[in-house]
Amino acid sequence: MGSHLVEPGAMLADRYEIEDLLAEEGPSSSWRAHDKVLARSVVVQILPSASPEAGHLLSAAKQASRVTDPRLLQVLDAVDDGELSYVVREWTAGESLDVMLAEGPLSARRAAWLVREVASAMCRAHRSGVPHGRLAPDAVVVTTSSGVKVNGLGTFAALRSAAENEAPDEQEDACDLGRLLYACLTARWPGNSYAGLAPAPTEHGRLLRPRQVRAGVPRSLDAVCDRILNESSRYGPHITTVPEVEAVLSDILADEGFPTGVGVADTAAQPDPLTHRPIDPPPALLPRDAGPPPGEQPRYAPTTANRPTTSRLRRSLILTAAAVLVSGVALLAYLVGQRAPSGPSADASEQTTSQPTLPAPVKPLPVVSSASFDPPPDGSGDEHPELVPFATDDDPNTSWETEVYSDQLGPPPNSLKRGVGLVLDLGQVQPVRGVQLTTSMPGADLEIRTAPASMTTVPQASADEYAVQERLRNVAADTRALFDQPVRSRFVLVWLTKLPPVPTGDFRGSISEVRVLG
Repeated sequence: MGSHLVEPGAMLADRYEIEDLLAEEGPSSSWRAHDKVLARSVVVQILPSASPEAGHLLSAAKQASRVTDPRLLQVLDAVDDGELSYVVREWTAGESLDVMLAEGPLSARRAAWLVREVASAMCRAHRSGVPHGRLAPDAVVVTTSSGVKVNGLGTFAALRSAAENEAPDEQEDACDLGRLLYACLTARWPGNSYAGLAPAPTEHGRLLRPRQVRAGVPRSLDAVCDRILNESSRYGPHITTVPEVEAVLSDILADEGFPTGVGVADTAAQPDPLTHRPIDPPPALLPRDAGPPPGEQPRYAPTTANRPTTSRLRRSLILTAAAVLVSGVALLAYLVGQRAPSGPSADASEQTTSQPTLPAPVKPLPVVSSASFDPPPDGSGDEHPELVPFATDDDPNTSWETEVYSDQLGPPPNSLKRGVGLVLDLGQVQPVRGVQLTTSMPGADLEIRTAPASMTTVPQASADEYAVQERLRNVAADTRALFDQPVRSRFVLVWLTKLPPVPTGDFRGSISEVRVLG
């Protein structure tokens, strides 16, 4: 019904230019559009204002907009212009999970991680009282940088509840997570066929477990699916809540040697699950000692035959040193005696000039504003802008984080992009002496760059507009970098050029706290 209301080229609110039809669901249609104000792609879900679902959709979208999590496609706008009601969401480049599963199941580890990420996002949404209502493969997008984005928080449920007069609950989301994990492991959907996936096989009316459908499924994940989808599972008690799903998948990932915890948006409560331990340098890169470590004796000792020779040599050296010392003292006494007194004023002047000049202590400079820095053509312009305030909130338990990348950063064409980072605005040009930062994901390489003092607006075209002041490799959890000389600048760029690996084999970076020092 909704698709004929707009056509490619139509303009909504003098801002959103309609481009391509993406999907139709019930009375609504979803389109890719171009936001002419912010020069970026967005998704616009449209239905007639007269539709009985319109009010439910806009109300659910406004409620969902208050849930902030990098794994949720954020609601940017919700409008009723009297003819059309529409919801505007962020756009992400990637592939829908149902399209991926049409080519076959995922590996067990990736399936567990992906569903755990969705569960962690739903934990955040449920704490705000917003269930999803339809967690299905076509509601999950795997981004081009291997991140996870969940679409339709609240709004999918609003359309269905308006039609069926039945409000979704949080237990239904937990059951959907079990179905999602089953589909990731088998490329089959528990129940009827859905989104192009064949229905999961049954036996005497009972759903077969994933291990009965596909060889190689780990027993631990088989048990999770059965405990969620089967009220009388032989593996243990029935799992009915999303936090239980998130916790049991975190435990499974931890048993395989990966850190436990919740997702990136829950760092204030617990450690991040993908926090990477710093990698020690290989032995070939360790510094060589000139002698044995302190307190350790050499592994050899002089033989009895060479001890007299060593003793004579030692005595000769001592006598020679003593003779040189006596001669030096005599010469010094002679020179002092020949020197004319310079008077009290000269002595005072000499003492004054001999005092060293101590540098002023470094101190944090106020940061007026900050923004993610991900310039085109290889960047999207923004990278988790909703998390940027966490990097300067004086709370090391919260972080700005990059997307999850399937390949390392570096110069194209061998890599996806050169780098990504944060730019800090000091409000005015002032001497900058360095940067102090904390990260929950050590091991990154980064550059500290400054904009020319002549710049009054933040340079956005390229990192090359900023001068490199420091290059740091394999940064620790807490790092302080001081410049050789103060640099006058208003804008400071923390530019990540290499990201630490995460358990999935991908890469991601974070900045928990950053201070500019002056």
